[in-house]
Amino acid sequence: MTAQIRELGARLRNLFQTGEFRRRYGDGRIQVQTHNNRVVERAEAFPYGFRARAKNGRALVVCQGGNVGSFEILPLLPSDDVTPPNLEDGDVALYTGEGGRIVLRESGAIEISASGPGNIAVVGESGKLHLGNGATCLRAELAGLIDDIKSIVTTGSPNSHTVLPASQQRLDMRKNSINRLLKEGA
Repeated sequence: MTAQIRELGARLRNLFQTGEFRRRYGDGRIQVQTHNNRVVERAEAFPYGFRARAKNGRALVVCQGGNVGSFEILPLLPSDDVTPPNLEDGDVALYTGEGGRIVLRESGAIEISASGPGNIAVVGESGKLHLGNGATCLRAELAGLIDDIKSIVTTGSPNSHTVLPASQQRLDMRKNSINRLLKEGA
């Protein structure tokens, strides 16, 4: 009876093991060293529709029935130097360790941002998108382009040719449509 209780205790201890990510192989497998120095290799078990390639972190190894020979490696947990985005109840996020993130807000807003010179911020709560990189935004660039087209004056004889009023009206309609779709830059 004592042997059976010990075996049951060992299986319970082996059900869940934590470990440190060691390396990633080209075929999708990762190597994890568990808390008891056991090294396991297998592809991470991701849910349908989601995939990630973390560079570091901790892993949870689940052993079926406590049998260390029958295991799955759950996706890596972020290391302590990775800060996930702030979320409210009901929010969902995808994020990287370098600052890229997509946040789906319970309110219906979507925020997409990336670090670096080509960053993009999209906020959909107002029903408008903001696409920019800190220096300019798409809405301002498109509106400026339309204004430039409307103010075109030709050179040569006669030098007073301008865009027809009907064409200017169509350009104003296009500008209004862009303004309804895109949010002004911050």
